[in-house]
Amino acid sequence: MPHQTLPSIVFDDGGQERVLFTLPPTKRPDLPSALVFAMPKSGSVLLDGIMRQLSDHVGVTYVSIMQEYFTIGLPDASMPAETARIFLPQGYCYGGFRYFPRRFEIPILSQTRPVLLVRDPRDMVVSHYYSMRDSHPEPGKVLKTVKANMSMRDLARALDIDEYVKRAAQTFRTFLTHYRSILCANHDVRIYRYEDVIYEKADWVADIAAHFDWKVSRQKTDWIAAQHDVIPTEEVETQHIRQVHPGNYRKKLKPETIAWLDDFFKDEMAFFGYTADVAC
Repeated sequence: MPHQTLPSIVFDDGGQERVLFTLPPTKRPDLPSALVFAMPKSGSVLLDGIMRQLSDHVGVTYVSIMQEYFTIGLPDASMPAETARIFLPQGYCYGGFRYFPRRFEIPILSQTRPVLLVRDPRDMVVSHYYSMRDSHPEPGKVLKTVKANMSMRDLARALDIDEYVKRAAQTFRTFLTHYRSILCANHDVRIYRYEDVIYEKADWVADIAAHFDWKVSRQKTDWIAAQHDVIPTEEVETQHIRQVHPGNYRKKLKPETIAWLDDFFKDEMAFFGYTADVAC
């Protein structure tokens, strides 16, 4: 954006003023900005990769402020309210959200048609267990005055999977509830379910581009989808892409744990179109 000073986020790090992030320029200030949300362990890394490539192709600048904060080790409780300044109505795709942020506003939200990716919460909490136990990276340690909370990693290494998923369930239900009551209830949201798109990535990528009215050829969206079409032939518990098939919770959890999760998530499952496991 020529002749425009792009906003920065400044943070008081123990008396030292530190610039946490400065919004980079965009090649397409004529295009409306886009917002992309997901749940953790819903295919969020997959969606992030797809959106980065789509954004690059059309010329909008992709921004994941949550990843920026994770990289420097800034936890949720310390995210500054002035983060709201980086959300401009034109020229950007803002993604990388694994939950709806509550520490800062997104002032362009009503001007966009956001995308939201969700997944069966029973599979999400199982995936979260293995991720925290074995493969999830630790946050950065750039800042002096704050430390990220790694208690879930400690729990995953201390508890068995059935105990862990019940502990994690509260966080996941809170995230789903915020998306349902804040985002979906008040905005025109395009909801994708992991189970509906994981085997149909080419159609999914094309649909995302069409949703944002980005002019991307089917040849290009097919190519982008192919770059992310990774399905392991067998499960590897220590890898980020451990396995991709829906319903893995049935192999990993006790029937009584599944029944507990069915009841715990009943409202969120009903809203997003998931049913209780009657076999249990």
